[in-house]
Amino acid sequence: MDKRTFAAFILIGAVFLIWSFFFSPKPEPPKSNGADTVAKTESPADTSGGGKQGVDSLPVVEAPQVDSNDPYRAWKQGDERYLTIETPLYTALLNTKGGLLARFTLKKYKAWYGAPVQLINDSAGFPGELGVTLKMADDKDLDTRQFYFDIPEEETITLGENDSVVITARLASPAAGEGTTDSTGTQKSVGAFVEKRFVFRGDHYDIDFNVQAPESKGYELDWQGGLKYQEHNSVDESSQAKAYVKVNEELKDLNAELDVPNKTESFTGPIDWVGTKTKYFAAALLPQTPLTTTATLRGNAAKADSNGLVESYDFSLMVPSGSQNTNFTLFLGPLEYDIAREHDLTGMVSYGFLEIIVRPIAEYVLLPLFRLLHSFIANWGIVIIVFSLLIRGALWPLSIPQIKSSEKMRLVQPVITEMREKYKDDPQKMQMETMKVYREYGVNPVGGCLPLVLQLPVLYALWTTLSNAIDLRQADFAFWIHDLSVPDTLIHLPFSLPLIGTQLSGLALIMGATLFIQQKLMITDPKQKMIVYIMPIFLTIAFNHFPSGLNLYYFTYNLLSIAQHYYMRSQAGKSGLTLEQLKEQSKGKKKGWLATKMEEAQKMAEMQGRVPPNKKK
Repeated sequence: MDKRTFAAFILIGAVFLIWSFFFSPKPEPPKSNGADTVAKTESPADTSGGGKQGVDSLPVVEAPQVDSNDPYRAWKQGDERYLTIETPLYTALLNTKGGLLARFTLKKYKAWYGAPVQLINDSAGFPGELGVTLKMADDKDLDTRQFYFDIPEEETITLGENDSVVITARLASPAAGEGTTDSTGTQKSVGAFVEKRFVFRGDHYDIDFNVQAPESKGYELDWQGGLKYQEHNSVDESSQAKAYVKVNEELKDLNAELDVPNKTESFTGPIDWVGTKTKYFAAALLPQTPLTTTATLRGNAAKADSNGLVESYDFSLMVPSGSQNTNFTLFLGPLEYDIAREHDLTGMVSYGFLEIIVRPIAEYVLLPLFRLLHSFIANWGIVIIVFSLLIRGALWPLSIPQIKSSEKMRLVQPVITEMREKYKDDPQKMQMETMKVYREYGVNPVGGCLPLVLQLPVLYALWTTLSNAIDLRQADFAFWIHDLSVPDTLIHLPFSLPLIGTQLSGLALIMGATLFIQQKLMITDPKQKMIVYIMPIFLTIAFNHFPSGLNLYYFTYNLLSIAQHYYMRSQAGKSGLTLEQLKEQSKGKKKGWLATKMEEAQKMAEMQGRVPPNKKK
């Protein structure tokens, strides 16, 4: 790497570090016991609601005492019972209390501790999601989470891939004489006071959902418990967690803050969907017909054990009286690209601050190519290596001018060194003479920079794609690399190092070694010697916290770059190009834009008397 490419690599490194250390929530300083600075999400063995995700593992909550004068006492008394819906993709549990979705366990994905991914808050006393709060005629709110609904008597309903089932949770008005009265003392009539209708399908992660509440003036649907974290590093998962709403065809989001408890924002207009996500999973509520109303997002951030950070997001959607027949779809599952696109949820996958450029590259070029390769190659690590070969081949034409320019700089370096020694006491003269040498030998000092800059959007798109792709989650490769979506750990340190922590990535170390070799090949200026040592250290520290799949890509890419450089140098050696030949080649050659500007600058300096012509020393 020389002057022409140094600036571009600085930019790459800056992008990585800015993203890693400024856009991600930071962990607390390490404790005195030397705990790892990379936060770990506790396994269910350490928290409530862990282990088996079936009915037997659900917390038993003692029913509260009901006031005999409570007008809704009949609905507050009952048995908490669960109905299990088994499909090839998930296991869902419906709770009689509130008619709520109590559990949603994905069969094809596992949490970091090995249990199947269970997305719904399972803390003791939390009955479930999709609560309904009625807006009553007396302008009071009635939270139906506290009421016991009637659901089918079966314990388990099993669906095949092409099967579906309709489940109704019904809150019936008591018969006369047993009664429940409303807040005005009026006896309620026999019939359905609230009816929640769920449609489960064996081949989809979404659930169709409808609420009928004829005695209300509208209702509010809410998701109150956030999404359970599934990854080992809670800081990394928190950096990806957010709440979203698509309103007026615009995507809006809310990001929780430690110093802003219960951060809340409301959005009014035509709502396409509202939801929340963690790094790889999402929950979203989508009206099936146009709905103009208000959606509310709420977020809380809290410090967790092991210097971690946990963010929890709630969302709610107001359904006015004129829209009570609206049907909804609840999506609850993985943010796999094809599934997210089917539900118009691709906006939940962030591509960083260059999103307007990066997203089209990622979605229409990189991801399709990535999936195509995996259809032939089972091992995702091998896919990344082949992917690197293809990308390097595609970028080969852009890198040729960079390498040629580097070789020209290597040839003229002795002349530049001699000239610098001659004019070491006159920096202005030295600069002008340097430009003269560049013109004389046809060397463009930034000739290799533009091709590298043109590659940056592609390289950044690769970084964000490999960082966010659920396809790499828990994907085994080889050797010590067992999960391409997280940093690989080759060395565990007994102490914590600043910016590094207690773990060293093997791929980051060998990637840094290849970068060192690459710079040794390209840097010829003695004044830039320190860059050869500083940049590999700088980027190795940054890459130590990156997913191993990303590090595998850059390691392979660097190896290919080194091989290309050796090949181009061998071709130049065969041609036997000398300084005199280089000078002859530059004669009669049409001046480029930069050469023209350099010549104009020198003439202007001479006219101003900064470098008098024919000055005698």
